[in-house]
Amino acid sequence: MTKKCKKCKVPLEGFLYRLIASRIFGVRISAKNPELCNKCENKG
Repeated sequence: MTKKCKKCKVPLEGFLYRLIASRIFGVRISAKNPELCNKCENKG
């Protein structure tokens, strides 16, 4: 089971995170809330 963002469900660890989310889309784990990605943190 991989860790995912609570709002948008984007993977925050594992193969898909390293390959697609972090490199192409710039998604990272939020500094303020580790259960959210940085994109959802900025939205809400």
